[in-house]
Parts: sequence; structure tokens; C-alpha cells
Amino acid sequence: MLDRLIYFIVRALSCTYRYQIVSGAENLQKARELSPSRGYLFAIWHQNLFQGITAQTGDQHVVIVSRSKDANPVAYTCRKLGHVVCRGSSRAKDGRDKGGKVAMEEMVQVLQKGLPGAVTVDGPKGPAKEVKPGIIAMAKKSQTAIIPYAPLATSYWEFKSWDRFRLPKPFSKINISYGEPILVADEDFSHYQELLKEKLNLIS
Repeated sequence: MLDRLIYFIVRALSCTYRYQIVSGAENLQKARELSPSRGYLFAIWHQNLFQGITAQTGDQHVVIVSRSKDANPVAYTCRKLGHVVCRGSSRAKDGRDKGGKVAMEEMVQVLQKGLPGAVTVDGPKGPAKEVKPGIIAMAKKSQTAIIPYAPLATSYWEFKSWDRFRLPKPFSKINISYGEPILVADEDFSHYQELLKEKLNLIS
């Protein structure tokens, strides 16, 4: 019941938003042309996750959602919106893998088939606006270009969470920017992490 309630709230709010691409629409096609997989991989800051999902309603993507019970409504909502969900977590406890590695491998397989994907690059628990290596590894293995993705609401509530999570207010305008695509060509992941962070901050 909770999963369904949250889904209906998300849909109701989304119907009030006005979405507009303000820059970088051509980068979607550029990324497909760069990628041997013919897909692309959105990179988004965790604080913009809500509008990041709703802005892509109608366009199927593959995403990773934690196995935790708290994340069940997110997984349910993503599936109802038509997305492919891989369940896992990048966090380990007592040396045990909570499924993050398996979920990443599943996502890579889907990306290799050409379906676009999306990743919150500083999730699930931060630090905020610091790119973790997971997206770089998946982009390299799947041969998929990364697109910095910034859906920014003109009016929102900001929570006192680690990421300063933003929930767009009803009837807000969501300005969408897509950065220049990045194709990971070597194993210097730290270089690509810094490059992606720079490009995300440029449009956020």
C-alpha cells in the first residue's frame, strides 16, 4: 500500500510540473554516436533524483535501486514508470556485499544492449557532489558514453539530508540540461571522476 501511495503522489506531482530542455539536447545523439553500445548513461547528483526520474517519464532507462526495504517504494515507482530496475547497494556491512556488484553487472548487460541508463553518482550516502567510481567502471565495461544530467526546479523544498535533497514544489518549472558526453577510454578512473564532477557542476 505504501509503495502504491508513493507512486500515485509522484505521478500527481509530476503532472503539475513543466519540463523544458534548456541546453544540450544534441548531446543525447552525440553520446549514441560515440558509444559502441549505441546507448548513453545519465550521471546525476542525488539531490536531483526526484525530478530526474519524473523528467524521463515515457523514456525507458535502466537504474540501480538499493535492496533495502526503505528503497522498495523507489523501485516500485521506477518499475511503474516503465524503467528496468537492478536491485543492489554500493554499501557493504561486516565485509558482506549487499548486492551492489551483482546489480552493476546486471546493469552493464542491459547497457550493452543499447538501453540508456541513469546513476546517482554520489549516492547512496555521499559525500555529496563527489563522483564515485561505479559509473566510470560501468561506462567502461559497457562501452557507453556518460552524459552529465541536471534537471533543476525553479521552486523546491530542500531537506536537511546529507545531499540537501530537493523536492520540486507543485507547478514548478524543471529546466533540463545535458552536458557534453564522456567516453571512458582507459583505466584512469580518477581522471574521469574529476572530469564528470566538473561537467556536472558546470550545468547544475
